Parts: sequence; C-alpha cells; structure tokens
Amino acid sequence: MVRLGLYAHRRFIAAHGVPVSLEEACRHAIGFDRDPEAQRALDERQLSLTRDAFAFRSDSDLAQLAALRAGFGVGACQTGIACREPDLVPVLEGQFHYGMEVWVAMHEDLAASRRVHLLFDCLVEGLAEYVRS
Repeated sequence: MVRLGLYAHRRFIAAHGVPVSLEEACRHAIGFDRDPEAQRALDERQLSLTRDAFAFRSDSDLAQLAALRAGFGVGACQTGIACREPDLVPVLEGQFHYGMEVWVAMHEDLAASRRVHLLFDCLVEGLAEYVRS
C-alpha cells in the first residue's frame, strides 16, 4: 500500500500559513477534475469533497504534483515522493492520510519468459522498498 498525505510547498505556507482544518486546506486545494475513481476514493473515506471544492483541478497526477511543487496550494502526494522534496511540508498529518493499492501484473503469455520474471522480480523489489519509505 502506497501511503499518501496532504502537503504544501514552503512558499505557500509562508504566504498563507499552515491550514489547521480540512475546510481551510480546501480553500487552496489541488485535486482531480473528472476522474470518477478519485471521487469514489473520497466518498469511501466519507470526505464530502467534490471537484468544485478544488482551486486547481487536473486528472493528471503529474500536473497536480507540478502545481504542488510550484506552491499553488495544498494537495495529496505520495509520502515516498514528498520525503524526497525538502520544500514540501506535511499538512494535517493526523487528520488526512490514506493508502493506494499497488499491483504488479503481467499478461499470461509472458509468464514463461525468464527475462520477464527477472524484470518483474526487480520491479517488485523496488516497489516494496518504495512502499516501506
């Protein structure tokens, strides 16, 4: 399970302060646009957020991360990525966190290939290390 939390850039914190509630963080939230899976994940966690709550909306994880790195607002980020970014500050650590499942799969036609198995073993080892971070 890949852990995610809320983060903001140091420049954002300097300009706006550290949000002390989810409602305050939502005023400057970075989030999804039309991704039904993202909405479903929020609903499962009983978070009454919709796309209209976000100040910046994109279904691209890379665009959301770029907005976060640019200091645009508060957004979800994988903890493994955020810990490598010294300018990203955890926000609402005790109030907001969730996990994202990670699957490694291959087509059954590739299962007999030794090279593919070696590649997958390496991939699983790297992902396991990343998930532990």
